[in-house]
Amino acid sequence: MRICLISAPTANQFDNRPVDEMEAARIMGELAPVGILSLAAVLETKGLQPEVVDLNRVYYDWRQKSKQNEIDFCNFAGAYFANRDFDFFGFSTVCSSYPLTLRIAAEVKRLHPESVVVLGGPQASVVDVSTMRAYPFIDLVVRGEAEQSLPDLVDALASDSSLAAVPGITFRRNEDGEIVRSPDAPLVLDLDALPFPAFHLFPDVRFCRHFPLELGRGCPFACTFCSTNDFFRRRFRLKSPAQMIADMRRVKQTYGINSFELVHDMFTVDRKRVVEFCEALLESKEEFTWGSSARTDCIDEELIALMAKAGCRGIFFGIETGSKRMQKVIDKGLDLNDSAERVRSCDKFKINTAVSLMAGFPDETMNDLRDTAAFFVDSLRYDHADPQLSILAPLADTPIQKQHKDSLVLDDDVADMSYRGWRQETQDHAMITQHPEIFSSFYSVPLPYLEREFIKELRDFLLCGMRVFRRLLLGLHQDSGDVVEVFQ
Repeated sequence: MRICLISAPTANQFDNRPVDEMEAARIMGELAPVGILSLAAVLETKGLQPEVVDLNRVYYDWRQKSKQNEIDFCNFAGAYFANRDFDFFGFSTVCSSYPLTLRIAAEVKRLHPESVVVLGGPQASVVDVSTMRAYPFIDLVVRGEAEQSLPDLVDALASDSSLAAVPGITFRRNEDGEIVRSPDAPLVLDLDALPFPAFHLFPDVRFCRHFPLELGRGCPFACTFCSTNDFFRRRFRLKSPAQMIADMRRVKQTYGINSFELVHDMFTVDRKRVVEFCEALLESKEEFTWGSSARTDCIDEELIALMAKAGCRGIFFGIETGSKRMQKVIDKGLDLNDSAERVRSCDKFKINTAVSLMAGFPDETMNDLRDTAAFFVDSLRYDHADPQLSILAPLADTPIQKQHKDSLVLDDDVADMSYRGWRQETQDHAMITQHPEIFSSFYSVPLPYLEREFIKELRDFLLCGMRVFRRLLLGLHQDSGDVVEVFQ
């Protein structure tokens, strides 16, 4: 069976300014779809030869080569796939570009009506049934971790066997067209047993500054706004230190790269295993540098010092809100004084920190927003801190989305969707309007205590202020005691 695996478009950096070929290759390499490449490697162990298509690369080529006022990206992508004859087209999906991915999938199905068009990834996994009802050109959805499901599905399709025995898929029954969900596939408990991702099918990865490698999967926490815990079913897993070091050495030998982005939503949950990893890195004598994600209540200064000694140069902290009250409401549960101390400790050891915050929660008041803005600006005192502020997107099937599904708000202005990450076209907006149950992340939750436009403008003020006059913004906040008042 001829198989094409297609990564979701994510590189919106190309919309903001001219990007030359070398910089574009670096951006695309650092956004390498590790999940798709892991699946491709599994298929290769079965004797198959999948092809991987990076829609970020196709998008960049469209911006560079086409007359954009004459052909939109969806049609350009359709032309790209027109002469690529595969039996199986598998699209990865993320919420920010899901409408576009569906439009491209429709074009692929039109051009290759006998081929099977399949979706996978975090977005399709949680809106599988509603997507297949709304868009009949989608033949199947592979849900969750697919290292077992995908090979089983390919075998069933190749032998024209029943799909009912394939775990973790959603399909149409031949007899009556009824949409059926098979039982969930088992999780991959031993991540060391997975083959090395098929990076050889993704040539731009050689231009990375920071090479992406999967460190583990699963978050045991249950924040009300987050979809990660459901995709990996809250089962925390890590690769062994020996396996990670072997993978890092392989990258160094193959590509000459020794800086890594270690992909895991919550690396530091198991302190003992973090210590083991750091000590193994130190013992290896390799001069690797790396970054990962952590919760501020699952790390302390002693562990930060060890991580820095072992080459850690970046940590992503999801603080989410600077309000003590909202920490409880969204089930995050961080002690914000401790969180601020962790940011300070990272700065002490010269570890760059992304301090991620959100605004626009349904129960958020002006005082809560002031606290979040204050935490943002207070972080600016540390040279290695990079505070971020996004607007809440009610991700599909999260507690927040389910609670407010009947009262979500869609802004009429398509430009407002820039706050959701990927540029949306008029066709995308029509899809989003028609199917809020599928595209909830483009909507906003009701805000009884705040104005949505006020939050957007405050966000722009803080982000622009950080870039243009970082110390002045901090000084204004310290002088007034309230950066929101300064903004007003």
